[in-house]
Amino acid sequence: MSEREKLVPFDRGQRQPDPARIAEFAATARKLQQERETAAGVVTRLLSETPYSEWPKLAGREELRNSGALEKLGQESTSRLHRSPLEALAIADLETNIADALPADTYPRIVMAQLRATSWKDRGQALWYLARYEEALDALDHAERNLAPFGTVAHDRAIVRLVRASTLQEIQQFDEALALLAECKVVFKDHGDQRRFLICGIAEGTVLNHMHRPREARTVYMDLLPLAHELGDKPSTAMLLNNIGHASVELEDFRTAETYLQQAAEFFVQLDLPVCLAKVELSRGRMMVRRGQLENGIRILAATRDRFLRYGLVEEAGLCGLDIVEAFLIREMAVDAESLARRIVNEFTAAQLNTRAITALGYLTEAITARRASAATAANVRQYIYSLRAEPNRRFIATA
Repeated sequence: MSEREKLVPFDRGQRQPDPARIAEFAATARKLQQERETAAGVVTRLLSETPYSEWPKLAGREELRNSGALEKLGQESTSRLHRSPLEALAIADLETNIADALPADTYPRIVMAQLRATSWKDRGQALWYLARYEEALDALDHAERNLAPFGTVAHDRAIVRLVRASTLQEIQQFDEALALLAECKVVFKDHGDQRRFLICGIAEGTVLNHMHRPREARTVYMDLLPLAHELGDKPSTAMLLNNIGHASVELEDFRTAETYLQQAAEFFVQLDLPVCLAKVELSRGRMMVRRGQLENGIRILAATRDRFLRYGLVEEAGLCGLDIVEAFLIREMAVDAESLARRIVNEFTAAQLNTRAITALGYLTEAITARRASAATAANVRQYIYSLRAEPNRRFIATA
């Protein structure tokens, strides 16, 4: 076994089911469908009527202790990722509590495994979105443990590993992420799951971009656009447009970047995905700074930072804030830079983020106060904080 759960090979789900169990699964399928039809309204009503702080208590509600309710909770969690990530996590926590508490004989063993694995996958996905990567990987380990005894759940396993790959690329384990994505693409293709095949491709491009290969990433995104249009998948189309724009900023192809970022923003407004819209604005703000349009860049980045804070994305808000600090220092606005850096320190401290990140921010703040910080100092701290995702115990080395 590796330090984390050792991944079993994909079998691609091509084994024949046991004929003796076909009748049992047919009856189970009817039961699941009935529960699905009755649960959706119940879940929606209970979440809307119950204060957010009391959602954990819903785990004791009998009407939620079935597969249909779990499925609807999973849909609710996923739909809120880009609107209210903290709510998405709270719902996923409720989902895992209910799934794990179901009596073992509620459904056939394989169905129980799928329900529990899906709930833990949803929890891992929400944690990944909130930049709580180690917790996300632990949740995904839990999901895979549920699936491990069964050889005919390749598609379920690939869904879990798609989230794992997305998490791994955030902590810079790029080779492992790419290997998982390649395996997942094969499974999704075998199962005719074109939408997840598309998402795998988007994730591959993201890994390439994080590996500082923006030209290759942009080519991947461009090649995927026709499939996204063919599927009518507006969220994926919007994501591709945003990623093309982001890669173009990295390539300093600002005209292309403006075109694609504007199109992405229009999609995200239509889809009511405010966190995704904030990420578009982050790219726009950075582009303005790179072009020397510092005042516009600072204005856009400040509004974007406020949005990240509103949705509980403290680390993203801090990294965005460091872009602003860098721009302030370019404009020789040391007082504003110092004030913002101190606010970021307080936010990281209150959120109990990595103490090494807080130490680096403290160094930056004191360097600005002593008037010995440059834009490069802020950029160095930002890159260091980002690197902590992969190496949480990495030492900070100060640069002027």
